[in-house]
Amino acid sequence: MKTVAFVPIKLNNERLPNKNILPLGDKPLCQHLLETLTKASLLDEIFVFCSDPEIQRYLPGGVSFLQRSVTLDTFAAKHYDIVRAFVSAIDADIYVNAHVTNPFIKAETIESGLEAILSGEHDSACAVSEIREHLWYEGKPFNFALDDPPRTQDLTPFHAEVGLFMYRREVFTETGLRYCEKPYFMVLDKVEAHDINERSDYELAQALWTVHNSGR
Repeated sequence: MKTVAFVPIKLNNERLPNKNILPLGDKPLCQHLLETLTKASLLDEIFVFCSDPEIQRYLPGGVSFLQRSVTLDTFAAKHYDIVRAFVSAIDADIYVNAHVTNPFIKAETIESGLEAILSGEHDSACAVSEIREHLWYEGKPFNFALDDPPRTQDLTPFHAEVGLFMYRREVFTETGLRYCEKPYFMVLDKVEAHDINERSDYELAQALWTVHNSGR
């Protein structure tokens, strides 16, 4: 059973230029997630999937570079196009699709998802953050009664996807999707689920990193 992780990266980010190589603590942003992947014992191989060979200077030991077409860096390219290109190039039984914009993902989380798939009880896994808030949709209460709002801890939780997905090869090749009938949800806390897209996300990540490492 071969398990391969792949991390799509592009260096020409629009919303936050050079996002994936900006410093976070004592290393570039991309190295945090990549080093975490190297600590996940259930992974056989780890690839960075990028069009620019320059990314190789930032890769830690145990991570390989696979060059992709520059067409996958364009606005027209969708994430599933990237997945399809990688799956076509690298054969595996299980794929782990992660993103360096989630620098606080833990190795234990990755292994929990893989264990769920390897057990045969699940065919895919998805990292999620839990939402227990009073939600409104188009000006109306969505998940609570206006005249009797419950405590937030008593609400049925919603789950928002975080950029970590795992799936058996046949899940993607047969459905074209990264989850199927029996997904396993890896529920993350707010820090682990933090995602960096905008400048404010990056600044918050710097603060979180400082707090997390202040006691070391």
